[in-house]
Amino acid sequence: MNRIMRIGLVGVGDWGRHILRDLNSLGAEVHAVARSEASVSRATAGGAASIVGSAAELPSDCGGYVVASDTVAHLDAVETLLSRGRPIYVEKPLSPDLERIRRLPPDAARLVFTMHKWRYHPGIVELARIARTEEFGPVTGLRCFRMGWENHHDDVDAIWILAPHDMSIALHILGEVPRILNAWRDPTVLGPEGVIARAGTASGVPFVFEVSSGKPNKHRATVLACRDAVCELDDTHYDRIVIRRRGTLQSGEFEERSVASDMPLKAELAAFLDHLNGGPPPFTALADEMAIIEAIDWIHERAFGSACASPP
Repeated sequence: MNRIMRIGLVGVGDWGRHILRDLNSLGAEVHAVARSEASVSRATAGGAASIVGSAAELPSDCGGYVVASDTVAHLDAVETLLSRGRPIYVEKPLSPDLERIRRLPPDAARLVFTMHKWRYHPGIVELARIARTEEFGPVTGLRCFRMGWENHHDDVDAIWILAPHDMSIALHILGEVPRILNAWRDPTVLGPEGVIARAGTASGVPFVFEVSSGKPNKHRATVLACRDAVCELDDTHYDRIVIRRRGTLQSGEFEERSVASDMPLKAELAAFLDHLNGGPPPFTALADEMAIIEAIDWIHERAFGSACASPP
């Protein structure tokens, strides 16, 4: 097998097992780091070529590495593997430790990428095309909802898990990471488990998103507003975009645009393998991830010190 198709995978948890599955289906030879009995079992069942106990023990001739461990442990693996000089694809978010990210060596800027799967979702790709081509006129705003019940991650709060999705969606559709302007606590949860935030692009396009672990019924949606129409992708039908042209009043006056139902995880892993074979880099580069982390860090530092916070 081609050398650069040997991949080191750090972490075979509930999400890492899907990464192992898709890497194998794409023709990679996957060498996995698995520590717990359950992770070793998943790595074995998933067809890992070898299983080791730490990132340092992964084969040195891997063409690249994927990190899918607990969020707080991402940088442990990155710092261990950077000296090997191979690209590293890290599950979002890169880390909640902003200062530690800033201390990464210069090589990280060209070697470290963050896995934001929504940037590969066919529906988001289509919304980005609509925005870029101004099919329905200039963009007038973007609104995202990402709410559900409870936080199933022990190491970080729900904002660190949910908000990166919407920030990366905004990056993909609007072409930049919007600047947070203010934020409000979600009153249905205790602590930093939900927030409503208002942001904006350099050109003044508003972006509002809401994330929460306190909503009994799951709700995920991306709403792109343009001058002539509003377009929505939601979790009821991820294989279509609902388009309502402005000026239509009847409930049935909308269009449904079908999009592919391909799973975005496999698409982003395919992009990473293509990069290892000499193709363009995958989404998202370190500079853009830093902007996302800074935005979420700002929400934590300011929005949870008062009911409403504004940047200095």
